[in-house]
Amino acid sequence: MTKYGKCAMKGVLVPTYNEAENLKELIPRIKENVSDAKIIIVDDNSPDKTAEIAESLGAIVFVRKNERGLGSALRFGLLKGIELGFEYIATMDADLSHDPVYLPKMFEAAKNADLVIGSRYIEGGRIENWPLKRRIISKGANILARSLLHLKVKDSTSGYRVYSRNAIELIKNCENADGYEFQICAVYRIEKAGLKIIEVPITFRDRSKGKSKLGSEKILDWFIYVLKLSLGLSS
Repeated sequence: MTKYGKCAMKGVLVPTYNEAENLKELIPRIKENVSDAKIIIVDDNSPDKTAEIAESLGAIVFVRKNERGLGSALRFGLLKGIELGFEYIATMDADLSHDPVYLPKMFEAAKNADLVIGSRYIEGGRIENWPLKRRIISKGANILARSLLHLKVKDSTSGYRVYSRNAIELIKNCENADGYEFQICAVYRIEKAGLKIIEVPITFRDRSKGKSKLGSEKILDWFIYVLKLSLGLSS
């Protein structure tokens, strides 16, 4: 038993930084689609009162004051979710690019898999409103990951996922993947361990509010990490 009472079996984890306006729309939509799931917000001390708004909308909120990074936020939130008793935890972006309408289907698929990925690159998957540059970067990153790491997954960079408890135990080994590279590390560890991964098609829509946090430096960090992972030089 935690201070939040008896935990639901399903959780939805959303890492945030300055996403106050988007959460006002996202959290109600998550509740509408999976009313039996708890929502976990891991906020990196946003100055725009993201945490306060999330709490007012009924989310479980953790504020990190001395840490930054998507990967470290995901790892932190997933491990907290296990502590709170969740059996399955979905992860999704706060920028409304991941439509909560897919959550029921993804949680259903998770009954037969340890990782479910909302995929843009299998039959039925699509991307809307992305500029050509972002499409090339995303597609190229997935081709590179499959080539260097010999992955079977078509969309290993998608952050829209559902993890089982078994899968989350494996991502403890991704302790050096603090940024976007966490997505790759998680897929790599789970696939190499022989756990089952299912991809379900989604339509991904570019954010309509706020600014993307993916810059050239983070892309370079991602590339170096994948290269090191392929050579057995990183966790």
